[in-house]
Amino acid sequence: MKYYRDKYRKRKKRKAVLFLSVFLSFVVLSFVYVYCVVNPVVIEATSHTIYSLSTSAVSNAVYDVLVKNNISYEDLVNIEYNDSGDITLISLETVELNLLTREFYKVSQDYLDAMGSEGVDVSLGTFSGIPFLSGLGPKINLKLVSIGAMTASFESEFVSAGINQTNHSLYVKLYASVSLILPAYTERVDSVTEMLVAESVIVGKVPQVYLSGGSLNFSPN
Repeated sequence: MKYYRDKYRKRKKRKAVLFLSVFLSFVVLSFVYVYCVVNPVVIEATSHTIYSLSTSAVSNAVYDVLVKNNISYEDLVNIEYNDSGDITLISLETVELNLLTREFYKVSQDYLDAMGSEGVDVSLGTFSGIPFLSGLGPKINLKLVSIGAMTASFESEFVSAGINQTNHSLYVKLYASVSLILPAYTERVDSVTEMLVAESVIVGKVPQVYLSGGSLNFSPN
């Protein structure tokens, strides 16, 4: 009787070990499949949308700040002439640019946070990891998280507009990062948004050092 009882216990123990092994293998394989197959397909399907949403949010923020503050070319660029009317110096108003950049950051962050709360919709078929099923089925909303460390740089462009006339354009480039929250993984999508901040036609002979480019580029603190 004891022999059969021990045999039953051993058989029961083997079944438990087998079940646990199968369960753990299923969990590990599922994790590997999601991480190596599903997530890359979801990222490929959403990264362009996230990039577009991010640049659109930052563009709207820059536009709002420029309109609100009624920024003009003279607010950001200083031009000095000599007695003969020739240009001796073109410089950027760095204090004003730093203050402007700070407001760009603040309003852009508000727009990106609002975008993140809305998230991005992904079709259920995309989560199968099978490319031809991507875009099929009901939508699942994935949350986005804005990463607060934004950076910016200002770049100048000088283009001849006639005799002793030069068109000077000042652009801002804003770099932002947004994270897509996925199962067992977070994907970071970086974006860069370039917008015209101010431009004007400079009357007078612009020194060659400015026409060669690079001398008026500026990275805010």
